[in-house]
Amino acid sequence: MPGYANWRTLYHDEYLQLYEEGYPVGESPEPSRRYLPFPAEVRDSVAEEDIAEADWERAYWNLWKVREQDLRPDFPFVEPDDYGGIIADASPSPALEPLNADAYAERIRGAWYGRCVGVVLGKPLEMRLDRVQIKDYLESCEAYPLRDWVPPRSEKLDRTLRCQPSTLGNVRYVEPDDDVHYTILALLLVEKHGLGFSKLDVCTNWLDNLPYHWIWSCTRQAYYHLVNMTDDRPKEEQIAEFPTKLNPMREGINGAIRADFLGYINPGDPRAASELAHREASVNCARNGIYGAMFVAGCLGAALSKDPTVETILQGGFSAIPRRSRLAHALRNVMQWYEESGEWVPVCDKIYQHYGHLPFAGGINNLSFVVLSLLHGQLDFTRTITTAVMCGTDTDCTGGTAGSIVGAAIGHRGIDPRWFEPFNDTVHTVVADFGYGTISDLVRRTLDCYHTVHAAGE
Repeated sequence: MPGYANWRTLYHDEYLQLYEEGYPVGESPEPSRRYLPFPAEVRDSVAEEDIAEADWERAYWNLWKVREQDLRPDFPFVEPDDYGGIIADASPSPALEPLNADAYAERIRGAWYGRCVGVVLGKPLEMRLDRVQIKDYLESCEAYPLRDWVPPRSEKLDRTLRCQPSTLGNVRYVEPDDDVHYTILALLLVEKHGLGFSKLDVCTNWLDNLPYHWIWSCTRQAYYHLVNMTDDRPKEEQIAEFPTKLNPMREGINGAIRADFLGYINPGDPRAASELAHREASVNCARNGIYGAMFVAGCLGAALSKDPTVETILQGGFSAIPRRSRLAHALRNVMQWYEESGEWVPVCDKIYQHYGHLPFAGGINNLSFVVLSLLHGQLDFTRTITTAVMCGTDTDCTGGTAGSIVGAAIGHRGIDPRWFEPFNDTVHTVVADFGYGTISDLVRRTLDCYHTVHAAGE
């Protein structure tokens, strides 16, 4: 098994990914069997479950050859991977006023608590549920629309949710979750290496701190490649191959959920935040996977300024991604749809209509939900995070990112204490160099890290 999936799954995932990137694999995102290593008359008659893994592997490499061709002539997007090319096509940065030291400390506290609350709120519903399924569950518990922690069980549906320590009546701490782990990992990375960290530093940080089965998607794939690196070539050369090496999830949400801390330490500077996010995410992401990380970091850089609005926050995000990218196009669609509708439900349904075919942990679809929640919430913390979670799909990711951004904008005092008091200021993780700790300590270390790296002129 080559990493996170078998060859059959890799083939299907890669077909969709290549289609989305604009390669001429076929007429639709539905997988074509023409790359299977059989004559046409055999391809049409053989059942997928009867195809051997070795044949799926050959099919994968047959499909991969499509990358040697030009993009489809009708593909309208321009999507560079290099930082200079990305910023050259980005929107202008918004005019932002800096925070004083006390305001920055208050906002960072809000960002950390906001991220933890959003992650815990969304964690029990991370069960591949869409908006309608979540609505049905919550209604069966008399908890719709969502305004509190998610009920742990529906007697009416005879359904018990996952992650019971993150459900209503059971929250006592921040339960281990990769969305929190990655933010802590970025803190450890910058504490150790400063702002000049390398891609090898990023990878070593993963290996030193995370168990393999606590990471998913493209990061699990990169981890797999890391432990299988050979000694006949420089490590940096091998790491440079990770974004496309057996990695159909290269445009997933994974890069975006690793970016928050890099925004935290660049208040009022979306471009500086996005440069760090680009370096970190490009270890194992490509195109819109990188842009997602840069967008989140840019939003947070803008949120950490004086008197931010949803408009200036989103401008910070758009100042970090190419205007002609699929991500920018999707997020602008969301903004237009919400302007026309003024309601989140019809816009959410349009997101599913246009982007619902993308993977559960895809970047474009999930970040569309984040932007919708920001637009609908208008810096109301509860309204923002509950909207993000009620949209469905990767709910701990979207809830955590939305909570982080709005928390950074309004500060800790802007969050209703009922959301964070149940945590008892306690975070449980599987991060080796952190383990169990407090949110207060994460806030303190973030402030220390910010002052250290900027005092050093990095």
